[in-house]
Amino acid sequence: MTTTAEIKRALLELHDELERTVAGITPSELHWKADDSTWSVAQILAHVAEFEQFFSQDVLRLRDNPGTSFGRTMEHADRVQAVQLTGSEALEGLLQSIEHSRQVTIDMLDGLTDADLLVEGNHPKFGVRTIEWEIGHFLTEHLEKHIGQVNRTKLAYKQSVVH
Repeated sequence: MTTTAEIKRALLELHDELERTVAGITPSELHWKADDSTWSVAQILAHVAEFEQFFSQDVLRLRDNPGTSFGRTMEHADRVQAVQLTGSEALEGLLQSIEHSRQVTIDMLDGLTDADLLVEGNHPKFGVRTIEWEIGHFLTEHLEKHIGQVNRTKLAYKQSVVH
């Protein structure tokens, strides 16, 4: 079993990687989208800030109510609302939101014991899972996935400018 300290260390490393990935990004690159079916880097960052807060609160709710349902669908109102951007958002503001959500996540982890990681709940798609699984899937792996998405979007932007 992973410990809360190990999870915290991994998440902090991922946040450092995300900050390095977006450092120096231009406003046009920040809001560029390959097409209507993809997200801009700004939308990805807004999503990261939102999902970390949601799942951190969800973990604590599950810890306090073992055996209950947890998670959400892709159509969850807060998830959808978070990526409805104006195109005028600045990188600094998005990173401030991520810093806030990072702190919410760290506070959540600091409030968990290693034994809490074994608390189970029921996810509508994945069935019975532990808090350790929820954190791994919806926080750690989710953040890794979106760092990759930022990198792919930046590359596609650079290729679109060259052509």
